[in-house]
Amino acid sequence: MRWRGRVAALFTVVAVVAGGATGSPAQASEDQGVVSGSGFYKDDWSDEGVVSTTSHSRSNLAVMWQAVLWADKSLKPDGHPMSLADIDCVFGTRTEYTTKRWQRRYASAGLVADGIVGPKTLGYAARKLDEGGGNRYVYLGLTADFESTGRYVTFVRSGEGVWSMYLGSDLRPVYYNRATFDACS
Repeated sequence: MRWRGRVAALFTVVAVVAGGATGSPAQASEDQGVVSGSGFYKDDWSDEGVVSTTSHSRSNLAVMWQAVLWADKSLKPDGHPMSLADIDCVFGTRTEYTTKRWQRRYASAGLVADGIVGPKTLGYAARKLDEGGGNRYVYLGLTADFESTGRYVTFVRSGEGVWSMYLGSDLRPVYYNRATFDACS
C-alpha cells in the first residue's frame, strides 16, 4: 500500500497499516504474530498480548510501545524524556523503568506500575487515540500534566485488522516475535 499523508518530521514517529484485500477484521491473538484487532478502535488494543523484559522483549511490538513513550515524552532513568534514539527495538531495563513511570502517571485509571505492558496498559494507551479520517488514528502525546507534547504517532488499521508502523521511512508490521525495523539491526 502506498502511504499518503504528511511526511514524517524529524521528530515524529508515524505508524501506518500495510494494506491488502479487505475482509473481516481479525480478533487479536499473539498466535497471529502481529498486532491486530477489530471493533471500536479505542478498545482495539485491550486484548493484545504482553511486551516486557521477559516477553516479546526484542520485537516490533517493543518499538510500538517505545514510540508511545516517546510521544508522551516519558522520562527515562536519567530524568530526560525519551528521544527517537531511544527507540531501539529492545524492551530492556530502561524501557521497563520508563514504562513504570508512565503507568504511575495513570494509576488513577487502575494501572499498576509493574513495567509490564499488557492488555490493560495497551488498552489505556489506545484511549488516547483520535480519529484521523478513514482507517487512520493518531496517538497524541501528553505530558504528566496532560499538556500536548507536540509529538504523535499515527496508526491506520487495515481492513483485516492488521497494524503496521512507520519509523521514519521504514514501514513494518507490528510483530510480536520479530524485530524487523532498520533501527533493530
